[in-house]
Amino acid sequence: MSALAPLYLLGMAAVSLPLLFHLIRRTPRGEMLFSSLMFLRPSPPRLTKRSRLDNLLLLLLRGLAIALLALAFARPLFRQTAMVTPEDVGRQRVAVLIDTSASMRRGDLWEQAVAAVDHALADYRPQDRFAVYAFDETLRPVASYQDLAGLEPSRRRPTVARRLTQIEPTWAGTHLGQALADALASLEDMHDADNEEVAAPRRIVLISDLQAGCRLDALSAYGWPDDAALELIPLRLDDPTNAGLELLGQRAVAQRVEDARDQRLRVRVTNAAGSKVEDFRLQWQTPAGQPLGSPIEVHTPPGESRVVRVAPPGSAGPRPQLVLRGDGFDFDNTVYYLPPAREVVRVVCLGSDDPADADGMAYYLDRAIGSDAARSAEVAHVAPGARAILEGEPPAMVVVTAPPSGTQATELRRFVERGGLLLYVVSGEEDAAALGVLLEQESVEVTTVAPDDYALLGEIDFAHPLFSAMAGPQFNNFTQILFWKYRQLNEAALPGLGVIARFDSGDPAVLQRSAGAGRLLVMTAGWNPKDSQLARSWKFPLMLSSLIESHHRHTTFRPSYQVDQRVPLPAGIELPESPVVTKPNGDRVPLAGDATVVLGADVPGVYRVSTRDEPAEFAVHLDPTESNTASLPQEALEQAGVRLSTEFDVAAEKAKMQQLRDVELEGRQKIWKWLVALAIVMLIAETGLAGWFSRSADQTLAAA
Repeated sequence: MSALAPLYLLGMAAVSLPLLFHLIRRTPRGEMLFSSLMFLRPSPPRLTKRSRLDNLLLLLLRGLAIALLALAFARPLFRQTAMVTPEDVGRQRVAVLIDTSASMRRGDLWEQAVAAVDHALADYRPQDRFAVYAFDETLRPVASYQDLAGLEPSRRRPTVARRLTQIEPTWAGTHLGQALADALASLEDMHDADNEEVAAPRRIVLISDLQAGCRLDALSAYGWPDDAALELIPLRLDDPTNAGLELLGQRAVAQRVEDARDQRLRVRVTNAAGSKVEDFRLQWQTPAGQPLGSPIEVHTPPGESRVVRVAPPGSAGPRPQLVLRGDGFDFDNTVYYLPPAREVVRVVCLGSDDPADADGMAYYLDRAIGSDAARSAEVAHVAPGARAILEGEPPAMVVVTAPPSGTQATELRRFVERGGLLLYVVSGEEDAAALGVLLEQESVEVTTVAPDDYALLGEIDFAHPLFSAMAGPQFNNFTQILFWKYRQLNEAALPGLGVIARFDSGDPAVLQRSAGAGRLLVMTAGWNPKDSQLARSWKFPLMLSSLIESHHRHTTFRPSYQVDQRVPLPAGIELPESPVVTKPNGDRVPLAGDATVVLGADVPGVYRVSTRDEPAEFAVHLDPTESNTASLPQEALEQAGVRLSTEFDVAAEKAKMQQLRDVELEGRQKIWKWLVALAIVMLIAETGLAGWFSRSADQTLAAA
């Protein structure tokens, strides 16, 4: 017999109380004074001990009642046939996760991880169901449950060790949250495959450097199950110093004014918390490692980052590299620079102005949409009444500065409906007919307004691409741009038109109508000197560039991507019959002839896609979060709902399982109820017997 609460058996010591009550010394309980005895010397009766036990049957019943109650509170049970055997202990479903992200390339972390996997598997027994997975951005099986279930228990560890020698850390990021969710799902599938009535507890053993840059966001949408626990096996290095280099892309549109004036590259140097070094150098070099120019000193304290502008190396040959020096681990220290491809922008201007006339709008349009190092611009001028406006490849934008003919207006409307960008400048009442065709209205009323002094832009929607480049507080002042006259449109009679900007009088200055993917913008004032001072402002070319870029952004081909990202091929590219992608290590990967994206960019470096003309090149960089190698606090996992556990202990699991079985057996046997009932019977018998003894004693005294 066993007991769930054996400490209650100490209550049996209370059995001695009835015995003590029977043996206690008896003294008179009270004293009565008589006046006739006041002159006598007091002589109290001699105290005596009771050396003889009376009423032994009552004493026995009382002791038995107390003993039965103490035994009932101890909750006894019989478990001779329910002992836990070693084969029953610790049956569980285990997933061992080994981190293969880029940060595991530091030092001897990978060797530590392989040894930790072997040590973890040594603690599990044949009855356990376990599998080994590798993870970075995705979860991949190293040895699945099905693979190991068909092997002898003695062959499982060697099989896993042999397969681990065939893999190594990748260059991908660490999506820890998604890996944990996928591992839990695989453990649930493991239970379904076993067809067990009661699911064994789930356990995940995580072997990782647990760097702070890992992503846990997937856990926020995943409820951690009650039957699952996570055991952490963190890997550490003696030297925690690590700094990373990141190439920054184009900044927010509100800051592009400064970027347009400064063509230097923007890079970020990040120093991990706990690093012992804070002074680094940036150095341009060739792919062969030959330095180019002088290094740039960068001071970055631990746990902080610095944004540095670096001038391109100029004519330093193809594909130069920017390298961060002064760091002990170089897996994240290289930026691969490719000069941006020179974009060809073709704009059609429909108008009657002479491009050489400084009083016309065409003169300023040619200069606002100019060529630079990153763009080759071409403005084609077409006169009103010409037969064909749009010949060949569709232009990036059509600008109308004079009333088109009816045929031209219809062609322009179709251009917008096919996804084109049209900027229409209303120059007078004669534009009413063309606007009616473009807006699909029978008539449009146009009135010229000339303010007494000038008009200003009052309300501006800075979320619109036309003005978004000036959204910052240092650029959004338009009070210096004066408008001498403008055309008034009745917006109430033009449904489907949205107002982008208004004059201070409340009249619309810029309106927009969307037609599918196309866009029609109507400006009620021109930028020629007779209408306004807009063309003389530095904001004017930026407005046009931002408008063109936003409308055709989906066709641009970025020169830089991250590892494992899908890389869209440039618009208009012509692939050969057998296209290939050349990876940084020289491997040539076939590409489908109708492919629109490049997959498998899994190594940092420069990739080349074969085309019928010049090869298309793009650079692939490391996920910058991998440079944040500071230790991830366990609180971050607990806040995400993860239940952490310590190392698996066979003895503790055996004791826990035995306790659970004892509770189950005791709940079925309910011996305590019978003991309480028996104690009540004893007390009833004792009460009746004590009453009978008392009446017998009274009758004896009365007879005497």
